[in-house]
Amino acid sequence: MNELFGNIVMTNSLKAIQSVFDSPARKLNYKPPYQRNYVWPDSKATYLVESILLHGEIPPIVVYMVQDTWEVIDGRQRCETIDRFLKDEFRLHPHGLDKLWNLAGKKYSELDQPLKDRILDTQLRFIMISPKNEKDMDREKEEWIKREFFRRSNMGISPLNKEEVFKAQYLQDKINVYFKKCFAQDVSTYEQVTYIFDHRSRNLETMMQHIRQLLVLHNIPINRFVRDRDDIVNKYYDCFSYETIDKENGEDIPSLFDGFVKKLHFLTKMKALLNGENVHANGLVYECLYWALSVCEKENVSIERISNAVFQDRLVKHLGKNIHYYALDKNMYSQQVKERYASISSFFESQLNISFDEYLKSDNEFLINYNKKMDLYMKTRHAQTEEQPTKAVATSSSIGYLLNKMKRGKFELRPPYQRDEVVDIRKASALIESILLGVKINPISVYLRDDEVCELIDGQQRLLTIIGFIGEAYRDQHGEFKPSRKNRFALKLKSELLPEIDGKRFDQLSQFFQERIMEYDIDIIEIKQSENKTFKPEELFKRLNHKPFPIKENSFEYWNAYVDSDIIGAIKDIYERNSWLSLRKFDRRMQNQEMITCLCYLNYMIPPDMMEMKSIREVLKICKSRHHPVVKIGGNGKGHIKLVLENRAFKSGLLLSFNSFETDFVRKLKILISSSTGKTTELSMSRRLDVILQTGNTRAAMNFYMLWLILKGIPIEFIKEEQSAVRSRISKIFAKVRTSSTPEELEGYIIDTWALSVVEGV
Repeated sequence: MNELFGNIVMTNSLKAIQSVFDSPARKLNYKPPYQRNYVWPDSKATYLVESILLHGEIPPIVVYMVQDTWEVIDGRQRCETIDRFLKDEFRLHPHGLDKLWNLAGKKYSELDQPLKDRILDTQLRFIMISPKNEKDMDREKEEWIKREFFRRSNMGISPLNKEEVFKAQYLQDKINVYFKKCFAQDVSTYEQVTYIFDHRSRNLETMMQHIRQLLVLHNIPINRFVRDRDDIVNKYYDCFSYETIDKENGEDIPSLFDGFVKKLHFLTKMKALLNGENVHANGLVYECLYWALSVCEKENVSIERISNAVFQDRLVKHLGKNIHYYALDKNMYSQQVKERYASISSFFESQLNISFDEYLKSDNEFLINYNKKMDLYMKTRHAQTEEQPTKAVATSSSIGYLLNKMKRGKFELRPPYQRDEVVDIRKASALIESILLGVKINPISVYLRDDEVCELIDGQQRLLTIIGFIGEAYRDQHGEFKPSRKNRFALKLKSELLPEIDGKRFDQLSQFFQERIMEYDIDIIEIKQSENKTFKPEELFKRLNHKPFPIKENSFEYWNAYVDSDIIGAIKDIYERNSWLSLRKFDRRMQNQEMITCLCYLNYMIPPDMMEMKSIREVLKICKSRHHPVVKIGGNGKGHIKLVLENRAFKSGLLLSFNSFETDFVRKLKILISSSTGKTTELSMSRRLDVILQTGNTRAAMNFYMLWLILKGIPIEFIKEEQSAVRSRISKIFAKVRTSSTPEELEGYIIDTWALSVVEGV
């Protein structure tokens, strides 16, 4: 298939949103069969719309041009989000708005005309793929090309984790900067914080997010907090930070830190007292105590009333009696959160004669005041809707030229907001392979500062991969030259497109391939500081790297994109005929089809005559979890399923196995859960299945693996004759699993059931 890349043309194109989505001659098809479902909730969709309004920059959309149609290879979620919003199919969700909070609840048609125009005029970046000669591109080759590009577009995605998002979001926040500076200068205070709040195993950014929550939580009723969590905390903190920096309206930052340290000293003393009474208090206790101290401060309770020995002795006794409210198990559940804050409130109310009601439960007055506060903040701080979108220009540079700029100190690869390097040799190898095949990789985004240095906003992992493979060094965030963590790695390729380079390092490649890498042009989106005075590069970094619900490699969403269409079609058909056989009733992530695929894989790998547990264990593993045995796909797990699915040599055998899966397992299960009297409906079958699995409303794939294994050894005729008894027996096995201590016990139950099925009665 390597020669197919020689028959492909890839070009960049800019298209206004209106010309793509709001045109009679619309050409865009974002729902080809290899695409996954639309999975973004309204909050994530809102974030994309806000990004368009603020910056006009979103990742490029990769399309394959088929006659007059643009078939979306990568970017389905973005395209459908834009399309849905233009059609008024969702309102902007408050949880998805970082800056433009005043737009919450609005549909597209309800926006002011300037904002509508901004959306319609936004230029989307497209990477257009088309064949040089359509006559040489039959249907099979075309499908392979589209699926291969989809795979390459999605395999390199490593979305930011929460800590990396927080690091970028609060990089220039003055409170955040001051607290970090104080912790760096006073290590003992930093260690005290980690000790009190159990942050010893967490990084600095996680701890800082917790501190931001501590600083504002007493302003947010707890029942409101448990509903909105980080969303309302971050919004309130942004407003609080702005007011604090403005000394006329709030306290200054040093006094804020001093107040934090005073409360920390109180908590440290309480920890010593609790330890002395053998009360093992975790970080949740001190989180609630800090909140209570902040409420007291807001209620003007003097420090003397809570710093005396009598009060503290009573507090120790109260916590000792009520320590169960602070258990770590299920500690994030809404009810548990409300109960522990109510518990600490009851003590402070009884001792200080103040009411905590408004701090626990919100009412209409809070909502009115909260909305007013945020509206005022928006008007004074974020008048973004009146600004022009970010101005950017498209350019390109060869890899060799970019390396030269780095050596001259004119290209900053690791600005402070950038994440750490991700090491994944397989993904890194695929990127190098794409470059050698001439495949366009996504553009990098840079901020051209007034000092003529290009600051990398997006594309660090790609460039570090290239630098690492070539064996060059780069300047880190401290200005020192250092090698990539993947320095001089050898290629580890999965495809067979370039077999001659597999296992080789850069210096082992032919001169032709080395030059091809060095001369490869990388597309660049350049944002000049001189033309974007209010632009914050860390803000765009966060948005470009915000990838909700990325496709996991060993999932049906991924298999659906590139596995043979006959195999994928057969799996989908099985599910369509048996939709009651599911994990989720509302399944946007194709988890139901994934579970069917796994069961079909078991049917293929474990033939009907394989009844020895020793052999079965090589495919289906029964192992011990925390409290009870579980059943999992053995070996390399879903990684081996992927290998089987993509190997054309297995295709005919797989398709035959899919048929036997329906005639054996599905048929047995239907008989088992059908009504012996009266009409059988999908709903009644589903309810009986829940009874058998003993799972309530939550089904897990491992339950179906175990059910498949049990039914494997029971003849279908026996199930027909002894339906009720078999159903009862299997249900008891699932009930016993919860109390079984070893995998051997579970295996024993299954083997006994197989044996009993050959005699009358179960």
